[in-house]
Amino acid sequence: MYISKKLGSRVVAAMTLALLASLPLSARNVDSTIDVQKRLSQGEVVVGTKNDGDTRFVTGTIIINEPPSRVWPVMVNPFEFKGKISPRMKAVEVVLDKAELSILKVTLDMSFLYPNFTYTVESRYQNGQRIDFKRIGGVLRDFKGSWEMNPIDNGNKTELTYSMYIDPGFFVPQWIMREGVKGELPRTLKGLRERVHAVCEDSKTLESHTICAANSNHLQTASTPAHGTL
Repeated sequence: MYISKKLGSRVVAAMTLALLASLPLSARNVDSTIDVQKRLSQGEVVVGTKNDGDTRFVTGTIIINEPPSRVWPVMVNPFEFKGKISPRMKAVEVVLDKAELSILKVTLDMSFLYPNFTYTVESRYQNGQRIDFKRIGGVLRDFKGSWEMNPIDNGNKTELTYSMYIDPGFFVPQWIMREGVKGELPRTLKGLRERVHAVCEDSKTLESHTICAANSNHLQTASTPAHGTL
């Protein structure tokens, strides 16, 4: 779908304003003195930032009370997000589907003013533990990040960190973009945790439409606790 540069800028501006309008106060001011592990164990999403070279990513971390091997098939499948975890995701087109690599064309509905915009994202999957993704087409100039799982509690639970960076392609101060993302990450992570719980504890059925990377046969390494985890 072709979107002019001017319209693309207006779309992303609307998205940014929508995120900021719904930004919880807890995401705006993270008290560094609070024990992060205690907050995680109480079910909170801990939001922060990390630097990778010249890029500052916003991060969100959550604990899910299931092993990584049960989280992975839900986290990896874009059709689980569509209509379940992420209500804004309206359409997913699979362009390339391999066990280690996918290319997806995603359509989001962010605002009643600009109901649809599309971007193309490339994702690489590592050993049932990590996803690295980046934008390769669409409205945004740059959109990249990762999902990383670490087994904790002897492999019975998962500590999941979602990292994201967005450059809309026109001037918006990066601190504004980061604050908007800080409001969005907790909603996504809590939605994912609820969906995993529904599948594992409430016997809800996994989405039948999926991609190769979600195949549980590739997940044996994810169930082994990593060095340095709880």
